[in-house]
Order: sequence, then C-alpha cells, then structure tokens
Amino acid sequence: MRNFVRSFAVVSLAICGSALLPICCDAFAQEAQVVDGIAAIVNGDVITYSQVRALSAPREKLLRSQFTGQDLENKLKEVRQLALKDLIDRRLIIQAFKKESYQIPDHVVDQRVHDIMRWKESWSRRCAAITSRRK
Repeated sequence: MRNFVRSFAVVSLAICGSALLPICCDAFAQEAQVVDGIAAIVNGDVITYSQVRALSAPREKLLRSQFTGQDLENKLKEVRQLALKDLIDRRLIIQAFKKESYQIPDHVVDQRVHDIMRWKESWSRRCAAITSRRK
C-alpha cells in the first residue's frame, strides 16, 4: 500500500508537469527555432530537443533578460540540462507506473483537470488586470 501511495504521488506530479507543458509550449512558440533531434532515449522512448526547449523556454526567456555573453551561455546550458533530466525522470516514472499496471482513478484525474482549469482562469484574470493597469 505504501508503494502504491508513493507511486501515485510521483505519477500525480508527472501528470501535473505534463499538464503545464502546453503553457510552456505557448511561451516557446514566440521564439523561432526549427532544429530538432533526439536529446535522449529512455528505454525506447524518445525525448527530442524541442521537448527540452519547450520545457526550458520560460526560464531561458528570464535568463536572457538577466545575463549576457558567457554567463548567459552557461546558464542556458544548465537550464537545458535540468530540463532534460526532468523529462527523463518523468519518462521513467511513467514507465514504472505502466510496468506495475497502476491505474489513476477517474475522479482524481477529473479533479486535477478541474484544478488546472481553475488555476488557468485565475491566472488569465490576473494577467488581464495587470495589463489593464498598465494602459
């Protein structure tokens, strides 16, 4: 039972991270980068450079406003390595979850989707309020 709870918590975190990926993709879409390739293979599952960039893009944007030159390059490299490690960890968690044939109850998924939607709506309202104050 303890392993199930631990696995459930880990998978829940992976799902949360995956749910935030589209938000990161929106941020990444502003920067045009066409190059893609295989960043890692995790037990047969491919992780691409575009997935790494999509995950690291919001942090990279912040770093570009704070650093320049070699400092920026070092920070970008570090952020991309952390993003790749995070994606690898997520894949390993999902693979272990599938291997053990665990199932996430529908009500848990429904609740998480509801929470994400509520958070996104709240975030949109905050952004709109900030934007309207600037005008």
